[in-house]
Amino acid sequence: MRQLPLALIALLPAACMTTDAPTPIAEVTTDLELENGGFDTTDELAEFGMTAVYAEAAIEGDADVSDEMTTDVTTMDVAGAEAHDIALVWGRLPPDASATDARDWSGTLELSRGGMLIRRKLGFEEITDRVLPRTRRDLIEVRSITRPFADGLVLRIFDDRQGDAEPIRLTYRSADGTREHVIELRDLRDGPVVRDDGDGNRMIAVGRRRNDQCAHGVMRGRWHAMAPNAGVYLGVVANAAGQPIGHVRGIYGERRNGDSVMFGKFIDRDGRFTGVISGNYHDGAFEARWLDRQGDRGVLEGLFFDGPSLRGGAYVARWAATSCD
Repeated sequence: MRQLPLALIALLPAACMTTDAPTPIAEVTTDLELENGGFDTTDELAEFGMTAVYAEAAIEGDADVSDEMTTDVTTMDVAGAEAHDIALVWGRLPPDASATDARDWSGTLELSRGGMLIRRKLGFEEITDRVLPRTRRDLIEVRSITRPFADGLVLRIFDDRQGDAEPIRLTYRSADGTREHVIELRDLRDGPVVRDDGDGNRMIAVGRRRNDQCAHGVMRGRWHAMAPNAGVYLGVVANAAGQPIGHVRGIYGERRNGDSVMFGKFIDRDGRFTGVISGNYHDGAFEARWLDRQGDRGVLEGLFFDGPSLRGGAYVARWAATSCD
């Protein structure tokens, strides 16, 4: 396929082009008309050879967590146990580098029943953010302050009363008692769940019921508009445990026939081809197929959010192999 380094370099604030180079928007609009956006199945360099671009995009980092409740919670993982793998993210979504007001998210995450295991942290600056020592399997207490970016946790949640008609609820309560957001895990079947916290701050949950027989996880990243109906995106792909397993980059926009489409390419952390993305977007949501060299491999669906400049923003999605339910 035609490589798009200039299109993706447009994500950098200081990007520039020579007059001899084709304009990035011309490349994007041309490739939007091609099958799968022109993306091929060849291997690439790690991070598509654009480590600086991914760093400039400032996608929130992640880190392992040592959870004191690991032994207690994993005792719930008996044969047939129902569990959910979710990523819960809160803060400026999308990020806003010009934001001056910080938001204190310190508080608790509490389940209506069952238990939860922390698998990974997202964001969490060392100076201001931490997970407090745990003493209950159904409760997590955090200290988290966000301003331009976001924090989050990757969780595995177990149900200890399978077949109960009452849905499991995950409730966030701020430490000062002024804010509360409730997420019913069954709502995750329909895609990411969003709770607006005001002033550009949101809490987003994305995930699905555990299925150990198939690959699934989340994808998150940034997008950049190069014209009202065309742009580029990039992101990090993680497995169900929140561990990064690869990177994605792509294009989106309106074709000449009026269809709003998105295409992309997914590689593993070493640059080996994993899949081509082909889908569409509308009303703040997108859905796509994920194809490997043998054909259909899986699906992904997510939400995207405008940034303060309306020239870019963030997105979050879940992906799953076709063998998932």
